Amino acid sequence: MTDVQIVRGELQPWTDTHPTGGPALLALLDDLLPTASNALIAGPHSTEVIELVAARCAAVSVLFRSVTDAQELRAPENVTVITGALDGLSGEFDVVIAADGLDRVLGADSPALNWPQRAALLTGLAAPDALLVVGVENEFALTGLYDRRPVDERHGDDEWRPLHDDPDRPTSPSQVRDALGADRLYASYIAAGEVHTLLDVDAAAATRPGRPGARLAVNGLAAAATHTPLLAPVSDGADAAARAGLLAAVAPGWLAVRGAEGAAHTAYADGLLVDFDVDQWMVNGNRVPDTESVETLLFRLAAAEDVPGFRAFAARLGAWANPDGVILLDDLFPDGDDFVRGFSVVDLADETPELLAAAYHRLRDRLVRAHRRHPWPPWMTESDDLVATWLGMSGVDATFEVLARGREIADLVAEPAVAEPDLRTLLADAETARVRAKELAGKVFGLERTLRFRDQSLRTREQQIRTVRDDLRGLRRSPAMRLHEITRKVAKIRDPRKFAGAVKRRLRKS
Repeated sequence: MTDVQIVRGELQPWTDTHPTGGPALLALLDDLLPTASNALIAGPHSTEVIELVAARCAAVSVLFRSVTDAQELRAPENVTVITGALDGLSGEFDVVIAADGLDRVLGADSPALNWPQRAALLTGLAAPDALLVVGVENEFALTGLYDRRPVDERHGDDEWRPLHDDPDRPTSPSQVRDALGADRLYASYIAAGEVHTLLDVDAAAATRPGRPGARLAVNGLAAAATHTPLLAPVSDGADAAARAGLLAAVAPGWLAVRGAEGAAHTAYADGLLVDFDVDQWMVNGNRVPDTESVETLLFRLAAAEDVPGFRAFAARLGAWANPDGVILLDDLFPDGDDFVRGFSVVDLADETPELLAAAYHRLRDRLVRAHRRHPWPPWMTESDDLVATWLGMSGVDATFEVLARGREIADLVAEPAVAEPDLRTLLADAETARVRAKELAGKVFGLERTLRFRDQSLRTREQQIRTVRDDLRGLRRSPAMRLHEITRKVAKIRDPRKFAGAVKRRLRKS
């Protein structure tokens, strides 16, 4: 068990779930952290964060408010574990890390400090030229606005001294900058403590729907919303915010950096180091133009019911398609007459038609799932006919094998299934099901009416046959029919004399 120093305000029994960490945060800290004599990590952070700071600093103090969390930490030798509240700590540090924010740094004995007071305590522990990294939660985030749970069910173990309704808490990028004197500010997208994406707020504010910066933000929002029951898809609101230049204002939170001397990138996401320069993005050294994605352009053509335009763009795409990787149309950007892939590449070589088929399967799935407007009839979207049509526009023979393999590849790169679909999607799906049920009911009614007509026709024919049979039976019993039978039998007699003699003999005997 780790030796723990106790200061005023410790909590026990208690544990803070989902400590802050993740690859994006580690990549940023790796760029920013200097070689320093001492550092403070305030609040629950992952072991990886603590080890990274310990590798750069001679002495590290880690502050937990939970005694249990402090005792369970397995830290390097140069790490001192302290349990208690921020207001019980003293000293001066060259590096201060509070990426988890200021919500979970006070204990039961602490005064009810508001956000500025907590920030003052934290910055007071930093040396004049110290590196300061502070997380700030955003109550105006799309994930919060679209959360369909009641307010009292949205927050967990950070509610001991809640800041969510603190009127003095900064609630915009400019307010956070002013409050902390930040040199750099990132929109932060966190899922269960894991920082999925960090995007410079200026780049986020400047981007527009369908562009690489917006894709980074939307992917981060989707990750942050994974475990949240939503009223509507966050991607819809993200597109609207991007059009208004407010994408940075609706992020789940921000990460403020002050006093950093090291180089930092525009964005960090999924192992990617991303920089923006004028009209292009550099993704791990590869150039990506700052243009709208192929998916965005195709969706716009479909919404405008511009089939000729869609066909022309599909033909251009088919002429370019090559087997260097799966074509994700939302991650493919026009570059003059060429196309450039963005952030995601799955290597499946030598399957050119199948890759394009997979791209169109995925496009169809996203078109239908989002209930987007398009000019094609429903029966095409419910089968592979629409994908086959698009492949034909691209000059690809849509054989059964190509369509089947394309479906398999599309399933490999499909987004993970959402545990709990958003309410708008559920309502839209229910309306679609209602319309479909109505259409099927109409077909059933038509079939039932046809069956009734045929049943009535069969009954009429059956009655006619019975009438004919009754007429035949009556005819057989009539005198004319009996005379006819006798005449027919008499006509068969070959020797009339013998017949007359036989009749006489029978009469005598009788």
